[in-house]
Amino acid sequence: MAELRVGASTHKGQLRPENEDNLLVTDRLFVVADGMGGHKAGEVASQIAVDRIGELLVGEQPPIAADVVEAIRVANGDIFRAAVANPGQHDMGTTVTAIAVIADAFAGRAEPNLDLNDNDVTPVVPAEPSEALVLANVGDSRTYLFRHGRLRRVTVDHSYVQELVATGHITEDEARDHPRRNIITRALGIEPEVRVDWWTLPLIRGDRFVLCSDGLVDEVADVDIASTLT
Repeated sequence: MAELRVGASTHKGQLRPENEDNLLVTDRLFVVADGMGGHKAGEVASQIAVDRIGELLVGEQPPIAADVVEAIRVANGDIFRAAVANPGQHDMGTTVTAIAVIADAFAGRAEPNLDLNDNDVTPVVPAEPSEALVLANVGDSRTYLFRHGRLRRVTVDHSYVQELVATGHITEDEARDHPRRNIITRALGIEPEVRVDWWTLPLIRGDRFVLCSDGLVDEVADVDIASTLT
């Protein structure tokens, strides 16, 4: 089993009285959720997300990628129903970004090149599935990969300004100060169903991942995040 080292921290910042972020850290599962909604509803939504995802994924057996995606979808339904049932939490929601170590029988291996007509050739199958990472996100909380001194954003924000950047209407620098930068286009709890972006990634020695809410990236430029990691 791969051994991972992890650190975690959260802070309410200097503008708002409450911290609506929640996080989950285990030895194999890492989640950041950034809640939204008035009267502390955002804090409720992000707590529901990390609690449900952890409940469904933390166990003796490692999950597969589909399990991680399904856990996020289940959390979405929980938040949506809680918002409907409690008028004080109407329209609450949360972003989420997560990494989990998963069992992947084909991680790092191509399909064996075998002559199926040769009865003397037996494919070698590992006794245990190999390990990989699954990365998932909904909303504008981000995951970065820091490898060989270079910082790369792995996730794509589900936000209005990201759509403007993608279509060439504004630059990344302009997006940081855009008056509509807080409008997200996808989040948990807003609709009964949600589409989850996800990828599988290999486990590579020396890689560093940064999972964070927009409370970090709205205030700290990528070049400064890279400098700190260095």
